Amino acid sequence: MILTPEFVYIHQPKTGGTFVTQVLSRVYGGQGGFADTEKHATCSQIPAEHRHKPIVSTMRNPFDRYVSQYRFGWWKLHPDLYCGEEAMRALYPHYPDLSFAEFVRLANASFLNCHQGRPTGFVNHNFPPGREPGWHTEQFVRFYFREPQAAYARLDEESLNRGDFRRDLYPVRFLPVERLNEALYELLLGFGHPAGDLDFIRVADKIFPAEGGRDPADRWQGYYTPEIRDFIRTRERLLFELFPEFDVVVEEAHA
Repeated sequence: MILTPEFVYIHQPKTGGTFVTQVLSRVYGGQGGFADTEKHATCSQIPAEHRHKPIVSTMRNPFDRYVSQYRFGWWKLHPDLYCGEEAMRALYPHYPDLSFAEFVRLANASFLNCHQGRPTGFVNHNFPPGREPGWHTEQFVRFYFREPQAAYARLDEESLNRGDFRRDLYPVRFLPVERLNEALYELLLGFGHPAGDLDFIRVADKIFPAEGGRDPADRWQGYYTPEIRDFIRTRERLLFELFPEFDVVVEEAHA
């Protein structure tokens, strides 16, 4: 979470937050009212004295984000921050040598209701097998919903179809990762910052975490078969309802 004099930035993992953090540090660094606090804090954890400010975050296409999480491999290096190595091997004895499809199914079977190696209290029994909320949906609710555990427990097919779940969502302005430079430039321009002070954002290169990033030629589309695309589309349908621009046909999928 980053607190600025004008807004609060919520940093959901693997959504371009490293870039945003570097930019905001350059724009606001040294000013009063700027603080880089707990990295992945949620909307519900915003300090009381900052809750009147607009909330800003970044949103990445779930198809792309799953690939990023798979390639980043934090689940291999730090299994105890997920469900633990024993639970992963129970499902896939050859862990950590998993295909992308196996990783997606593991995440949606074993990473749910688990954060930093502990149960999150996010439980939902309202869906038949195969249509439960996905891993990304659970994360999204935890980050951006009011009373997130209760909101998650209320989700069912009717609330998804009617869009009732939207009333639990904090008023967040989401910047699309796919055009993050321009979106962040426009955001800060709208808060009154001089264009000349922001021009560097429009031409800035991507900033990766210290552990490195994915080669630009390693495109997410190449990881998908129609089957795994439909699996994610079903499990993460709340996200595709909120962000229909991400609901794309994967034309470059391979077996």
